[in-house]
Amino acid sequence: MNPFQAMRRSKTTLLISKYLSPLFIVTILAGLSSVGMFALIFYPAQDRFQHITALYQASLHTQTTMQTAKQTQTILSTTWKALPDSGEFTDLSLDIAHLAKQNHVHIPGMGYDFKPLPHKLATKGTFAFEAAGPYEAIRKFIFELEQRWPYLFIEKLSVETSKKQQGVIFKLKVSTFLKEFPEPVKKTKA
Repeated sequence: MNPFQAMRRSKTTLLISKYLSPLFIVTILAGLSSVGMFALIFYPAQDRFQHITALYQASLHTQTTMQTAKQTQTILSTTWKALPDSGEFTDLSLDIAHLAKQNHVHIPGMGYDFKPLPHKLATKGTFAFEAAGPYEAIRKFIFELEQRWPYLFIEKLSVETSKKQQGVIFKLKVSTFLKEFPEPVKKTKA
């Protein structure tokens, strides 16, 4: 005889099952409704969470980009203020010659040129000159040139042994950017 059949025949079992079956059905329905409510609340909340996380990451990226742009703008502003104008450019040639003299370097002459840039924001000014003297003195001169005027850059540099005197001759082409294109000198008739 099967034990389940014995339980079905018992009066106590029948009475208990009579009262417990609706409770059992209510428990199953409550469990199913809990799972359904969980699914209805959890998955949309998870989608909202992923959406908000994506928005947060995008805002962090935007903030980083804006901070970088602000830093770049500050650097550009500082650099722009440090650039010489055309009047300071001609004075710069005298300052370079004076620096050379301090370092016992001889500069026989200096030429300069202006080139407008395609974007028209600035102009490129170039000095071309030869520096003659002992190697150590020229090396120190170039070092101080780069330290004193950080907006100057050496575009070309070549060296050869001096045939006339003891030492070396450096041929330099030094460039910088100017804030504006210099006005051409107007010729006057005398």
